[in-house]
Amino acid sequence: MSQDIRRTDITDKVYGKMDQGSMSLYLNKDKIGKITFTNQGNLYEMGEGFEFDSDKFYRHDSNPPARNQQLVDDCEFGWC
Repeated sequence: MSQDIRRTDITDKVYGKMDQGSMSLYLNKDKIGKITFTNQGNLYEMGEGFEFDSDKFYRHDSNPPARNQQLVDDCEFGWC
């Protein structure tokens, strides 16, 4: 069985805080990775479910809901 994995661009929502020679990366208040600065270049270490690719940060989302899928049971009025 294969899972559908979707990458969501979260670049605009990621921020960093300096932490003893490296930069910790956060999404909201959750630490998602770290950048270590070296003479050979930057080393990106991302947490599980996150990725850095082509100067962008991505979150991996598995099994995204289908469009127009009803997310609430007993929704007889159509607005939920």
